[in-house]
Amino acid sequence: MSKTYAGARLRRLREERRLSQADLARMLAISPSYLNQMEHDSRPLTVPVLLRLTEAFGVDPGFFSERNTSRLVADLREALAGEVAAARVSASDLAELASRMPAVAQVLLDLGRRGQQLAEGLAGA
Repeated sequence: MSKTYAGARLRRLREERRLSQADLARMLAISPSYLNQMEHDSRPLTVPVLLRLTEAFGVDPGFFSERNTSRLVADLREALAGEVAAARVSASDLAELASRMPAVAQVLLDLGRRGQQLAEGLAGA
């Protein structure tokens, strides 16, 4: 089984629930420093911790899947193809954005789609 690094998603889940690292660590029966390491992708998310998270918060294990990150990177690469081609944004920048700040990446994609819809609407008018 491959190691799963899901620090950004773990941090987002904790912040959405308005929990401190100490509170979440206590709920998961781990040390706050271990939780901190997982949130900063220094340690992978382990299966026992994943199971406790899904149980405590009622989230699907897929919430922490790296497939979501891969899909987000592919969408970013498509949306920002011109920027990547012009070397203003690198593939590693897109991967880091998707893994560390998935909510920001999703907002960027949504803004791009809205801009495209506006441009199409103006062209048709």
